[in-house]
Amino acid sequence: MKLFAEYFTTTYRHLANTLFSVILLSVFTSASAQENEEAASLLNDFHQAKIQAYFTINAFYNFSANDGDKAQLSDANEAISEVDSILNELEAFESVEYINNDIGVATEQWQLYKTTLNTIINDILDQGYADLRLVSDLALQGQEFAMQLTTSYEKVERESGYTPDSVTSQSRKSAVLMAVMMTKYSARSTSNISQVFQGSSTDKTIDVLADDLDKQLQTLLSSSTGEQKNTISAVLTKWDFIKGSYINYNEKNVNYVVNLYSKRIINSLESISGR
Repeated sequence: MKLFAEYFTTTYRHLANTLFSVILLSVFTSASAQENEEAASLLNDFHQAKIQAYFTINAFYNFSANDGDKAQLSDANEAISEVDSILNELEAFESVEYINNDIGVATEQWQLYKTTLNTIINDILDQGYADLRLVSDLALQGQEFAMQLTTSYEKVERESGYTPDSVTSQSRKSAVLMAVMMTKYSARSTSNISQVFQGSSTDKTIDVLADDLDKQLQTLLSSSTGEQKNTISAVLTKWDFIKGSYINYNEKNVNYVVNLYSKRIINSLESISGR
């Protein structure tokens, strides 16, 4: 009877320890999955905010060349609203200590940029032209905002230990590069003055950036599969249509076509960019 009791006690303890280990593993796995989902959401928001910020200044350049173009004004306002919405979403992550301050800095920079942009737009609507000093300020503020978003994105990857899959990372990088190129092209096309203020930290010329993007898209194609590969193939078809315009950007102005296809490429790249 004593042996049976000892066996029962030992078995019970073993089962209890096993159950406890299973529970701990389950809790750890659940917490890890939640942290990864949190990091994925943060990364997606920082990336989307950067894309939409480039859309705002791109739309502004095109609007500044034709203050009667309500479509460009609408595009600018829509992109502004998108960034506002994204930053509101980011506020929900303020409890994440390592990124809390970065979100606050990004929000402050965006408010400064948005105030400058709205002031310039109103000046154009009221008097038909903008203060060039404010246009310069706008580009610098946009550049600082984009740099802050990049820093925040990299910090989330570093602190969380979470990194998106290669296709997502590559497609996001290509989408941002496409947005930078489109903005540079619009700046050059719409004004002899605005081309100085392109809102980008890179000093590479557009043709060099085009070569960079071409290589990135080819790499993305080789690393994608299934429906993603079909999407990238379609992106390359669109890219081939406007690549020459980017490479020979000084020869002629086809800004409308370049903008149209560039945005389609960005949207396609975003469609394969998971969280």
